[in-house]
Amino acid sequence: MKRLLNRLLALCGVGVASCIPVAMYGTPHVEFHLKARVVDAEGNPIQGIEVRSNEGEPFDHNTGISDYQGIIDATANYLWPDSQYQVTFYDIDGEYNGGEFENLSLDITDKVKQTKRGDGDWYQGTYKAELGDVTLTLKEQNAEDENSKEENNTNEEK
Repeated sequence: MKRLLNRLLALCGVGVASCIPVAMYGTPHVEFHLKARVVDAEGNPIQGIEVRSNEGEPFDHNTGISDYQGIIDATANYLWPDSQYQVTFYDIDGEYNGGEFENLSLDITDKVKQTKRGDGDWYQGTYKAELGDVTLTLKEQNAEDENSKEENNTNEEK
């Protein structure tokens, strides 16, 4: 009886359904880990600096914000199986931790390494980048440097 039922279902096309490709919904993504130490021009750690990805997306659960030692140990699941990787560092607390710092964008493509392969579907694997020290410049320093250059040029003309 079971054999007869299987044959009837096959004739109706039920057995063939397993051969039809299944549509998958999602987007290729990677798990991404970033490590860096954010410092000022003298090498002092800067707390309260946020790093964001190519698309301006923050890292997961505020892991992309430097701690009191300037350390960023960030993790994210991105739509990022790219060949070009960029991050931007932002001073999100203003004057609070040592002054207001300029934003800094870095191309980190040469520092990105794949540490785990993907599953062949949407998950493209795990990647990491270790940047070491990232030096930010105070906004006031830039203005002072430009003023001193202008003064030097004026003095040289005299």
